[in-house]
Amino acid sequence: MKKTLALVLAMTMSLSLAACGGSASGSSSAAASESADSAKDAAPDKVYELKVSTTQAETAPIVEGLQAIADRVAEDTNGGVKITIYPSSQLGAEEDMIDQALQGMNIAVLTDAARMSNYVYDMGIFNMAYLVDNYDEACKVMDTDIFQGWQDELVDQGIRVLCFNFYDGARSFMTNKKATTPADLKGQVIRTPGADPWVNSIESMGATAYSVAWSEVYNSIQTKVIDGCEVQNTSAVSTHIYEVCKYVDKTEHINLVNCLITGEAWFSSLPAEYQEILLNDAYGSAYENAKKVESLQPEMEKTLVDNGMEIVEVDKEAFKEAAKAAYEKMGWTELREKIYAEIGKEA
Repeated sequence: MKKTLALVLAMTMSLSLAACGGSASGSSSAAASESADSAKDAAPDKVYELKVSTTQAETAPIVEGLQAIADRVAEDTNGGVKITIYPSSQLGAEEDMIDQALQGMNIAVLTDAARMSNYVYDMGIFNMAYLVDNYDEACKVMDTDIFQGWQDELVDQGIRVLCFNFYDGARSFMTNKKATTPADLKGQVIRTPGADPWVNSIESMGATAYSVAWSEVYNSIQTKVIDGCEVQNTSAVSTHIYEVCKYVDKTEHINLVNCLITGEAWFSSLPAEYQEILLNDAYGSAYENAKKVESLQPEMEKTLVDNGMEIVEVDKEAFKEAAKAAYEKMGWTELREKIYAEIGKEA
């Protein structure tokens, strides 16, 4: 983000936005550049349509953020770019949508770093346990030369990152047997997404990883096919995980940062001023949405407790130490140290 995106945002946003490409305070149109203003004022000669696919439910906080992008872009392009949000995988499976975006179709996908690691391997480190401790720290990683290099590589692979700063909260284990240390997870079959960064992280912390579609998790726990899951509060609340799990083992092991990507072929077909507006509004809206998700965490945790779950305080240092084995297995121990050196964090 530091190089290419900084050039864009320097023209369109105040310096307070640079660290994470967003603003918690204002309208994107107030910071628009001269070219963006002229795009907004002029009637469009052509309307570009973009379909945004997400697995998130319509009521999920992130979907609200996606809609904010659509509204801002429509306003700032005077209707020149029309974005429609399709929640709950209405358009199809995430991998299929990414393939369609790569083929040049007018598709954007809300996804994560683990899936992007299929194209730029090292990017998967963003979905490793305890890479960062919170959203603000994740923003610092996005501002590194390393991260900018990954985005440039994605462009070479035909993928354009519109923003990488959506946030869905920290993931913890939700189980029916308390787990305060990694040893307590031994023998427990825990659902996690199937990508290697997730699987190796979860297994390094003691659990047996099991991949199943999120839509099947509730029934799988209820029928004891699996013992629990690792998930963020937003999804736990919306899917009523409290009905099938007793404990929130508060490991907060992965801070779930999501990205909105589209095909470079479709993105490059836009006029330059529309490209600028789309990047600006995506990052700004995602940042504001992320801060809202952060603010909702205590309320969502209370919902889990009010519905019968117990919050279990864990030995987080023990989990962090155990998670280091996953970095070794993925070949990312040195990369982690380089990232920490850039953001000024101790390993």
